[in-house]
Formats: sequence, structure tokens, C-alpha cells
Amino acid sequence: MSFSAADRLRMRFELLDVNGSGSLTSADFELFATRVCRVLGVPAAAPAGQALLEGCRRFWAGLAAAADLDQDGQVTYSEYRSFSHDDAWFAEYGEAYVGAVSTVCDLDDDGLIERDHFLGLHSAGGFPLSYSVKLFDDLDGGGTGRVSTAAFAAFLRAYYTGADALL
Repeated sequence: MSFSAADRLRMRFELLDVNGSGSLTSADFELFATRVCRVLGVPAAAPAGQALLEGCRRFWAGLAAAADLDQDGQVTYSEYRSFSHDDAWFAEYGEAYVGAVSTVCDLDDDGLIERDHFLGLHSAGGFPLSYSVKLFDDLDGGGTGRVSTAAFAAFLRAYYTGADALL
């Protein structure tokens, strides 16, 4: 799949807009964490559920501080478009999110994400199934049916900070 930079930016915004309101708010990030926990069967009070929630909250706090130009508690697409997830920003606000997202689907804590858990995460996040399957297959280069949490975390970093990141 090949998308223009503008298409990728729009798709990232729409995926972050979990409730479909047309703007990003703290509710989108809370809803994402809740959906992921529900789909994966992870209790929200469990350490992985709490880490995901805290990672989502931190990501939102950093995004709101940097992109909510009119300070109304929401980030519109126009505001999001003017914001850049650079490496310094991401180190401060995105790493906890990436770490939590990549490990919450490692249900047996072996450093590997099974295909069903990977697809469940993406389903909860609103990714199209065909894209999720292709992404899993690309990350699982050896055809093992599992992807390392480290490889997935690296992909997520590139997704948010890399100019060439797919979707």
C-alpha cells in the first residue's frame, strides 16, 4: 500500500479520533484503551491495562499541549496537521504509549505478540482488517505467527515520527 504524506496524516488523525467526533479529545484516548482491553480480555485494573491507559493519557497530554492551539480541549484536523511528532516530542510523550500498546497484546509476557492478539488490537483501533493482516505478515518476516514486541514498538515509533511510515 502506498499513500501520500497527506493521506497518511489524515488516516492517523481519523484513527486517533476513536469516537468519530471529528476532533481529538481525551475521550478518544480513554476509549481506545478501554476497547483494546475489552477486545484482548485484559482487565482494565491489571498492570497492562493501567499502563495502556496511562500511556494513552500521556500521549494525549503531550498532543494537547503541543497542538491544541486555541486551548479548547480538543485538537481539530487543522491543528493536528500543523503539529509534528518529532523525535524529542515522541521521546517525552509517545514512548510510554508505544511501550504499552506493544506489550498489552503480549498476553503471556514472552516478548511476542500472537497474530490473533495483534489483529484484535488493530480491530479495537479501527484499522481495516486487510491492512492489519498485511502489516502483521510484513512484521512477521519468518512466518512464525508471532511478532516481537520490540519490532512492533519500532514500527509504531516510525508510524508516528517517520516521514515514510505506511498508514
